[in-house]
This record gives sequence, C-alpha cells and structure tokens, in this order.
Amino acid sequence: MKFYILDCFAQEKYQGNELLVVFADRPINEREQQNIAREINFSETTFVLSDKQANGGYDVRIWTPNAGEIPFAGHPTLGTAYIIQRVIEGGKAEEVKLNLKVGQIVVRTSQNGMTMTQNPPVFGTLVKKEEIAAAFEIAADEICGDYPIQLVSTGLESVIVPVKSRECLSRLKVNPGKFREYINRMPECNCNHLFFTKTGDHVISARCIMEDFVEDPATGSANGNLAGYMLQYNYFGSGPISYVVYQGEDMGRKSVLHIYAEKRKDDWTIEVGGNCFIVASGDWV
Repeated sequence: MKFYILDCFAQEKYQGNELLVVFADRPINEREQQNIAREINFSETTFVLSDKQANGGYDVRIWTPNAGEIPFAGHPTLGTAYIIQRVIEGGKAEEVKLNLKVGQIVVRTSQNGMTMTQNPPVFGTLVKKEEIAAAFEIAADEICGDYPIQLVSTGLESVIVPVKSRECLSRLKVNPGKFREYINRMPECNCNHLFFTKTGDHVISARCIMEDFVEDPATGSANGNLAGYMLQYNYFGSGPISYVVYQGEDMGRKSVLHIYAEKRKDDWTIEVGGNCFIVASGDWV
C-alpha cells in the first residue's frame, strides 16, 4: 500500500503536526488499521479506502495509536485532502470531499494552502476555573473570568480555556493526579485547548493537551471549536472574524492555522486552513 508522511499546518518541513496517509489498494480490516496507527505512533493516521464515490467524496477513516478510531480530526482531514489533491487529482481539483464518520467534510485549495469547512459548533458542559488550574498547575486567577471554560465540538470535542497571559501558557504543566480526576469526570473531552490573545489583537497563541496527557502541535478540530466559541461570545465583536493561531511553539513544532468564521442567524461558517509539506513516501508492506 502506498503511503505518505507529511507535516500539516506547517510553514516548512519538520514543523506542524505529523500525519501518515495510507492508500488501501487491498482489503484492510480494523485490526490492521489500528496496528499500523500504533506502529507509526503519530497522533493520527488516515486510511483512504476508496476512489471518488458517487457523492464526490473519498471514504476515509482516522485512527489514533491507542484510543482507536475517531470520527473527525483537523490535521488528518487537511493532510489527507492535500495528498488526494496532489496525488490522485493531479493538483487540478479546487476542492476535495472526505467521507468521514462525522459526515462529509469539504477541503478547498486556498491562498493558505488548504482550507476545510467544519461543522456548526455544539456547546456543552461548563468547567470550573479551579479544576483547570489544578490540572495544569496554574493559579485560578490566571484564567480569564469574563468568558466561560466550556466543552465545544465542531466534530470532535475539546474544552476551551482562555488564559490571561502568554507566560501562563508557557508554564502549563500537567498534574497527573488532578488531570486524571478531571478527565475521568469528563470522558467526552478529547483535548483541552488553552489560548491567549492580546486585547484587539487577531493573533492567538494556543496549546492543546490531549486526554492521554500528550500535547498536540496543531489541532484543527480544537481551533474550529475555538472559532465557534469566539463567535458565540463575541470575543472579537460581532460580524465575521479572521485571525491566525500559533500552536506548538512550546514543544518545538511551530504550527500556523488561518481561521475564518461567521454566523448569520443559525447558519455557521467555520473554516480552518494551513499549509502541508510531504516529507516521505513509500510502500507499506
């Protein structure tokens, strides 16, 4: 099976979030998909399981190394569409549709590389500042009190946490015991997306800590959730919003995500974009 390794939401190779994309040109069962994801041990691995279908989409499944299959994730969607656009569509397609467990996601070519449109946000559980502060060994008063800490999903759930300073983001440290208590109480939480931005600045710094204690260098799903959160609470004021997210800097994997979002009555538009770079290809035997 032909495979590609690429870096997603990157400005150059060896930045951003790593992804393995496998083109399954033979039958491959769930056990083998899981074993391949565990073997490569990236945060996600995708399998392209079909040619273009009648609905215009390619059937794709997303697997983590230890938590099994997930219905949606940002950088796997972006990176898989990038490979299909380059390799299968010959670089000519203006958009690629992926048939995922969460439904069909459209990814378009854009000035920022590739841009995906995510589902409308769903807003869930509110979380207390004290619980987050204990889990990440920061003071409760370092978390913004003007906006909620809340579970949000545009396809994969994350808890959105606004903090007051970039320095606070840099000092985050998972307390294993408190973090496990918190995650056990909220099993629906896939990751915790903590962010900071200066007043009036449309540049955001973010860190994303997954439910398995691992930090993610670029998280398209969580940043789509953050975009919905920004609109819901008028973080940048009313109207369409456009901004840039820098993630992964504190772990040496700088990532850049370009966000556009708007809401007109009950119609949401959430777009997350970035560049991808192929770093390797070969045959999975």
